[in-house]
Amino acid sequence: MERNDVLSASVQESARDRIMNRIKTGAARHREVALPDVPMFDIQGDPVENFIARLESFDGKAVRVKSGEDALKWLHENISTEGKTVYSNIAGFKGNFDVTDETDPHTANVVDICVAKGVIGVGETGSIWVTEESLGLTACALFSTDLYLILDAGKIYSGLHQAYSALDLSTGRYGSFFTGPSATADIEAVHITGAQGEISLTAIIVG
Repeated sequence: MERNDVLSASVQESARDRIMNRIKTGAARHREVALPDVPMFDIQGDPVENFIARLESFDGKAVRVKSGEDALKWLHENISTEGKTVYSNIAGFKGNFDVTDETDPHTANVVDICVAKGVIGVGETGSIWVTEESLGLTACALFSTDLYLILDAGKIYSGLHQAYSALDLSTGRYGSFFTGPSATADIEAVHITGAQGEISLTAIIVG
């Protein structure tokens, strides 16, 4: 071994020893730093009106009804199961795609229409938070062509900060914000709706 190689090995070894000693003594541990206080940014305007405007800007649709009974009436009048595969996780509106505990999520690729509940909405972005509980079989919402979500107007928050503060992310295995139907504008900046999932998303706002 040449002298330069010996020096190089010695330097490397001493650096290694220093690192290992810092780990052993705890000197390498990061000091604890308190999380910053995140302010609740004020979002101007009515949360429901903001929600509808943002949703429609993303090619979504909004329908306003007074009560849950009116929401069911609207569904029965506007959604037909004839010639369509319809999945529903709403009591009072029955689809023709039955789901059990043993249903393979891959079979949801045949679903044309999905009807379910939204947990909360966000006026700032026009987004709807959904979970595996609100959707039932989650794949049905992801595979469907037309998605209908019933949303309580009183659970539409002004901004994302307010919405996240209302969520308990420690419960459940799945949760996601849906913001309009799927879309892309990656290719030549041309906006295409329904690129990766549902072609339409309709929020039925109750109250």
